[in-house]
Amino acid sequence: MATIRKRGNKYHAQIRKLGYPSITQSFSSLTTAKRWVSLTEADMERHLHVVIPDNTLLGELLDRYEDEVSPLHKSHQVEKYRLKTLKRHLGGISITRLSPALLCKYRDTRLGTVSPASLKRELVILSSVINTAIKEWGINLQSNPVSMVSLPKIARGRDRRLEAGEEAKLLACSGELKRIIIVALETGMRRGEILNIKRSHIDLAHQTLLIPITKTDTPRTIPLSSRAIEALREQLRGSDNVISIEETTLFSYTARGLSGAFLRLCRKHGLGNLHFHDLRHEATSRFFEKGLNPVEVATITGHKDTRMLMRYTHLRAEDLVRRLG
Repeated sequence: MATIRKRGNKYHAQIRKLGYPSITQSFSSLTTAKRWVSLTEADMERHLHVVIPDNTLLGELLDRYEDEVSPLHKSHQVEKYRLKTLKRHLGGISITRLSPALLCKYRDTRLGTVSPASLKRELVILSSVINTAIKEWGINLQSNPVSMVSLPKIARGRDRRLEAGEEAKLLACSGELKRIIIVALETGMRRGEILNIKRSHIDLAHQTLLIPITKTDTPRTIPLSSRAIEALREQLRGSDNVISIEETTLFSYTARGLSGAFLRLCRKHGLGNLHFHDLRHEATSRFFEKGLNPVEVATITGHKDTRMLMRYTHLRAEDLVRRLG
């Protein structure tokens, strides 16, 4: 049902349709208002003019994003976890009620339980969901409410290095977890890169490893130390009895499974402030301490911008003193 009312010099047209919020538009002439009403109602009947239904929930958009968009991303497993978190907290909210004020309240509440970095990642993926809905799914929002929310400030990058005796504590574990830790410390590879290693990626003869899927979308081949080679050999021997039609990854851990196992290991030995990604910092710093230059280190670690390596080096002052003489 449509109504047109004259107020002053303007004609205010309003369309009400069952299951849709009312739409109002102002015009300078009655003819233009009638034409807009006629065209809009016709488009709505043919589903060409998409207006957000009152009962459309954010959870529906999150589910569709998880099914259609996220699988195309390398980080889809991590995205899946964040999408479920967003659905748990915001999934029951109607799209028409998703305002900057509501999201600011969500931000402030979540900061009480998660780090600013984790919250920022949640809001970034939520923004991506809404942008996709607007651009590709015909959701008619005037703007993305996430864009009007101030993101939490992220603290300066971590500079956690292993202290004396900590590496021995980490390697007190056994089996696959121990071998993963050795590979991380010897190569500086990211968690996802390690878990994507396949038998065909390893060249034992030349002591190199191909990393075809990387965060920067640039495949690279890295040299392997004798210690890394031995860890991979042990894992290869352990996987010889695994029968599979298709080539599988060398390590059986999922990303969350590895993070959980590493966390339990650190808690067991009183290393509660150590993260798995800190091993990448440690390895990169060791490369510099061995005398490699930034270009050589970047070739191994996969950093596109060598300036990014400055926050990874974290060279110990006492080590530099010994080198200065």
